[in-house]
Amino acid sequence: MTRRHLILPDRGTLLVSTDLHGNGADFRRLRELFLAELHRDPETHWLLLGDLVHGPNLRIRRTDPELFDYADESYPIVQGVAELRAAHPGRVHLILGNHDHGHVGGPHTSKFHSDEVLHLESTLDEGERELLRELFEQALLVAAAPCGVLFAHGSPSDLLVDLERLDALALRPAENGPAGERLLLSILQSYGQPRETSARMLRQVGARHGLELHVVVHGHDKDEAGWFAEADNQLCPVLFGAPPAHKRYLRLELAARYRSASDLRDGVELLRLHP
Repeated sequence: MTRRHLILPDRGTLLVSTDLHGNGADFRRLRELFLAELHRDPETHWLLLGDLVHGPNLRIRRTDPELFDYADESYPIVQGVAELRAAHPGRVHLILGNHDHGHVGGPHTSKFHSDEVLHLESTLDEGERELLRELFEQALLVAAAPCGVLFAHGSPSDLLVDLERLDALALRPAENGPAGERLLLSILQSYGQPRETSARMLRQVGARHGLELHVVVHGHDKDEAGWFAEADNQLCPVLFGAPPAHKRYLRLELAARYRSASDLRDGVELLRLHP
């Protein structure tokens, strides 16, 4: 059984990044930041919140160059993440995104191509396709930390009660039965939740695992400002869909306590990727 959840430790540094969508420059900058933090603090972790793959097509690059004019480096990013995980065991954690999911049994996405899964895999040889699928097969669905934060690609609904239940989920949605399928797709595809729905989910999961959870940090969405918060318990730091000068990632102290999205302060925990 593949472990689909992670409880992070209560010490060290945590870097959190969201959807890369094939942006090699963003990946290389994040890798540089991670390696620098790891040199400073050997207890550093990097958590990627999914959607490594599927970059913009030529039409979008031409019509909206400020946001999307970059070459699609989906496979080099997959390869780079796999190499970092091998070089730094237990330090680089990948949460599955809905675009990644299409390569391991999920619905095929069509943001930039009619079938982005087939488009990307048609550019790869068999060994490269195997590495891509292996990385996504091993991915997490949810992580949580004693600092008070739960992490996922989307913002999960209150169907999420027990993180250990995720370990039994199949990545092919229909194999989980109706309730399991709804849970899986809630984690991967939900853009945001009403405040009380997220609060209830955080209480449920926290009670089950002995944690005080107050904030959901998620990806799966975009904002040209580089981040946004929903109510006081959901926050999305944005890479894809923000201009380079506004892209944000998170740097958290795992020994701290974050009790509200407002505790994740712009310029302190919420940092610009390309200053």
